[in-house]
Order: sequence, then structure tokens, then C-alpha cells
Amino acid sequence: MSNANLSASIKNKAMEIGYDLCGITSADLIEEYASQLDERIKSFPESRKLYESLYPMAFPQKNVEWTKSVIVCVRRYGKYSIPEGLDKYVGKAYLVDGRLKHSKEYSRKTEFETYLNTLGLKTAYSIVPARLAAVSAGLGRFGKNNFFYTEKYGSWVFIDTWVIDSEMEYDEPTNSLNCPDNCNKCIDSCPTGALNMPLSMNWGKCIANLTSGLNSQTEGLKAKMGTWVYGCDVCQNVCPKNKNKWEEKENFIDLSDIAPYLSLESIWNMDEETFLNVIQPRFWYIGQDGLWIWKCNALRSMANSGDQKYHQYIKEAVENPDQNIHNTALWACQQLGI
Repeated sequence: MSNANLSASIKNKAMEIGYDLCGITSADLIEEYASQLDERIKSFPESRKLYESLYPMAFPQKNVEWTKSVIVCVRRYGKYSIPEGLDKYVGKAYLVDGRLKHSKEYSRKTEFETYLNTLGLKTAYSIVPARLAAVSAGLGRFGKNNFFYTEKYGSWVFIDTWVIDSEMEYDEPTNSLNCPDNCNKCIDSCPTGALNMPLSMNWGKCIANLTSGLNSQTEGLKAKMGTWVYGCDVCQNVCPKNKNKWEEKENFIDLSDIAPYLSLESIWNMDEETFLNVIQPRFWYIGQDGLWIWKCNALRSMANSGDQKYHQYIKEAVENPDQNIHNTALWACQQLGI
């Protein structure tokens, strides 16, 4: 089969399985990621360790020597119903996470990967920078907030990537910016100032990162982190390119069942067993020893909400033996003057 025919067959199969977009790019185009990381470290040296951990993704050939091409598949997740109020605490991508092994999205990914293997292709999943790969494969553009945008679905999409051991017919990159020159809503709206200029971000100050654990930058930013407990969607929510792009057409598996566990009161009162069996397997960026992180995030969210109904929990937390929880509760009391 010619490279052109093979590429066409792969794209057709992706759409047949249920992906919304599919493109193919050369693995060599991914190397520019390294220079982007260099620039981030230069601009934000305090976040050096975070960025250094990403360098292997810029050179997939060093880890998988047979790498030649990258297949990129995009699926829309901005089609699911979100339980009322939950999206002010948890980023929507994590609420409807297609990486969960019991989701239909995961089944589609597995089916597509099996198909690639039946073609005789070697594959390795998710070892390249997904957004850059998607742009290189011509599937959309970057926004000033660093997210990948498709014309039809905005940024509410998830990207699956596979490196393969065959050269293919490649798609034309779409390197132009998705945003008007005079629009800086995402930058102006970023609560912590992590977004400070187009296509730049201090990852160490990003709320999505800060909610996964305490670091040296967290203390001075608690008041700016709002009510977010896990993730953040502010820069995507304010983006005009996302206007009317989220349509609540379907229900995501188990989301209505897990929603009651994600109220601030429920998180504060959560026991270890519930955390390990219900919450942590679904929201795994916080490890199995991280119940205290959830409780600290909930306390901070309670304080920033300004709702007096949470005062009792905050006062109770002052007596908690966990030093991080105790300190967060003291901070909350000082913020609220209680």
C-alpha cells in the first residue's frame, strides 16, 4: 500500500471509530518543542523543574528509535452535560476524562491502536507534545492561552497521539495564531498571572498545576486561585473562540454518580477509603497519599467563595493534626476575619 493510501485508510478508520479529526505529521516537526521549553525556562526560571521534565517529548526518537511519523486524533469533549455548579470547582476536561478505562473514548482509542497494529505498524502512545503535534498535523491552531483550537469545537477537545515506524503522507501545518491581534481576554482574565503574554505561560503559577499540590509559589497565590479545587478553565471560558462551542448533548459515564462527592463539604468530610476507591482513581494527578491536598484545596475554595456556611468547617480544620491542613485553615480564617 502506498504512503498516500495508507494515510487515507488510517484517517478513514479514525473517523469510523468515532474521532472527530485525524491528521499525520513528521516526527521531525516536534523538535521545535525543545526551543519553546528553553524559552519558558529563560522567562520563568522558578518553574525550571516543571519544564525540564518535558524535554523527552521533544525528541521521541531518543526514546523510541524507530519513530518516523505521528498520527494525531482529536475528539470533542465539549458535548457532555455538567452537573450544576461543579465546573467552578473542577476543570471540565477532568470531569469528562476519556482516559478512564471504562469510558467509550478509551475503548475507541484501544480499537484504533489495535487497527494500527494490524497494519503492521509499531506504535507508541502519547510520547510527543499533543498540542504541537495537532497543529503540525493541520488540525487546528494555537490560541494565545497556549490551548489547541479547532474551528468547529474550539478548545474543548482531547488529543490522542501515536508515533509509528513508517513514513506517511503528511498534512500541512497550521502555524498561524487562532486569535485576533486585539484580543487578550485570556491573559487579562488569568487569576494568578500565569498567562503574561501570548503563547507564554508560567506553569508554576497556573492554577491547574497549583491545585495538584503545594509548592513554593502556592502560598502567595491562594487568594487568587478562586474556588478551583482540581484544574482551572478560566482562560478557556472567557475565550470568544469558545463561544457556543459547548453543547450539553450527552451524559458522561458515572459523572452524575460521582458529583455528590465533589461538593466542598463532601471533600472536607471525605475519609481515606472513599478517597482511594472513588476519587483518586478518577482524578489521578493527585496521588494516593494526597487526600490532604484535596482538603486544603477545599478549605481554600471555601474561603474564597465568601460563603458563611463554610465557616464551621474552616474553624474545625484549625484543630486538624495535619500541618498543611492546619496552616491552610489558619490562612482561611485570616482571609475571612473569623
